[in-house]
Amino acid sequence: MASFFNSGSVLFLLFVVLFAATQATPVDNLLPVCKTVGGGSKYVGIQFCLDTLHSDPRSANGENYQELAVVTVDLLTANATRTKAKIDGLLGDGDRKTEDATRRSLRSCLALFDGILQSQPGCAAAVKDGKFSEATSSLEKSAAAAKECQGGFSKSNVASPVTVENDDAFQLAKLAVALIRVTS
Repeated sequence: MASFFNSGSVLFLLFVVLFAATQATPVDNLLPVCKTVGGGSKYVGIQFCLDTLHSDPRSANGENYQELAVVTVDLLTANATRTKAKIDGLLGDGDRKTEDATRRSLRSCLALFDGILQSQPGCAAAVKDGKFSEATSSLEKSAAAAKECQGGFSKSNVASPVTVENDDAFQLAKLAVALIRVTS
C-alpha cells in the first residue's frame, strides 16, 4: 500500500504552511492609539482615526501622541486648503448655476475656512511647542467653523456641496484635540 504522503506532497504542504505564515497581517501600531482617542468619542471613530493617520506616512514613525497631533493638524490644513479652493471654484462659475441662497452660504463658508487657514500655522506651532491649551482652543474654533459652515446651508434650506469637507474638517480638528488631551 502506497503512502498517502510522498516527498513531493510533503514539500508542497511545507511550502503552503510557510507561505501562509509569512502572509500574516502585520500588527497595526496605530490601532491602540485610535482605540484610545476614538474608542468612546462621540466625535471621532476608530476607523476615521486609522484612515486619517494611515493617509500620512509620517504617522508610521509617530513616536508619541504629540507627533500624531501635528500630523493631524497638517491634514486639517490640507483639508481647509482644498475646501477653500472648491468653494472658490463653486463661487466662480460664471453662469450662476448655483442659486443665491447657496452662494450666500458658500461666501460665509469661504470666510470661515479663511479663518481656519489663518489659525493653522499658530496651531501647529503650539502643538510642537507643547502649548496644548492654545492649540486645543484653536482646534475647537476650527471644528466650530466647519459646523457653522454646514449649518448655514441647513438654515437656508439648500443642499451643501461641501458636506464631506465640513465633516472631515470637524473630525480632523476633534481628532487632533483628542490626541492632545492624551498627551497633556
